[in-house]
Amino acid sequence: MTDISYRQATIDDAPEIHALLLRLAPEMPLLVDTLEREEALYALTRNCVRSGESWVACDTAADTIIGFALLELSGHGRHYAEHEVLELRHAGIASEHRRRGAFTALIAQAQLRLLPIVARISPQNQSGAAAAFERLGFREAGTTGEHSLRWQPG
Repeated sequence: MTDISYRQATIDDAPEIHALLLRLAPEMPLLVDTLEREEALYALTRNCVRSGESWVACDTAADTIIGFALLELSGHGRHYAEHEVLELRHAGIASEHRRRGAFTALIAQAQLRLLPIVARISPQNQSGAAAAFERLGFREAGTTGEHSLRWQPG
């Protein structure tokens, strides 16, 4: 059994998070079929990491990132720190490290901020993310062609 530690992501983690995100892209699914799309995904990864709201799960023995939760404060409907909401852009765990509680632990770190969290999940997602979020207290927040889920503190 692998020891897993959790910490806030740093900008130095962006390349390793991005590489794992590319590995997980087919099951999410994410379009990374062109250089422009891959670069846009990397820019999003860096922005989320810079926000200070993102988390990584690390295999302590191998010193590698095995999971991530990329979050950032949503700018929608926000005015000078009022109505703050975290937007979960992407989250995932390497397939060989699943079923050990790492996904739950990463989301729990974000929930400690006690801000509402929104997540949008493609109906083509093959990772079971929607069901996992529902188990963590997220509720359906509307339909826009994708699952829109929201966690509300308290």
